[in-house]
Amino acid sequence: MSDPLPASRLPAWKLKDRKVVYDGWLTLEVAVFDTEVRGETVTIRREVHDHGHGACVLPFDIARRTAVLVRQVRAAALLESGDGVLIEAVAGLVDAGESSEEAVRREAWEEAGVRLGAVEFLGAPYSSPGSLTERAYLYLGEIDATAPRGSGGGLIEEHEEIEVIEVGLADLARLADAGKIADLKTMFLIEALRRRRPALFV
Repeated sequence: MSDPLPASRLPAWKLKDRKVVYDGWLTLEVAVFDTEVRGETVTIRREVHDHGHGACVLPFDIARRTAVLVRQVRAAALLESGDGVLIEAVAGLVDAGESSEEAVRREAWEEAGVRLGAVEFLGAPYSSPGSLTERAYLYLGEIDATAPRGSGGGLIEEHEEIEVIEVGLADLARLADAGKIADLKTMFLIEALRRRRPALFV
């Protein structure tokens, strides 16, 4: 398939300097670039946050026409809006030496207590490319109905307190349409499943 987009005419960015200013659970780096804006040379400073890549999956049950999601408190959402409780697809960081598919299968069990059968990889877009290096590896995952379910809830050693919820897909679509899903990756996965399996939402 040929590329339908024209070649970029944007000026190049040349890295001039970079410095790590914080190194903990995440790394915060200050980078300085030289580039051109409207034909004039300018210097641009950006803060870049790196905490690795994430993997996300929406587990769904074909026979029951449901999805299993998680509900938890998110610190950034709490600080920004005062209400940090979000409904989300299962997600977590990809561990060293682990594939993104291995990560979503592990997280589905740890967080939601479900085993996945077939999974479909949708892509790995940047979460917020203006400031984050993170890519989100996105999957739809069929729940293995033959496998016993666990309690989920996350890992104590990671200080996770996660509530597992099972929602009918038709109801989940209505929540998404009403703007009740405040997490971007979850909204994307719901819409992707609706396009691929519309009969499940009837």
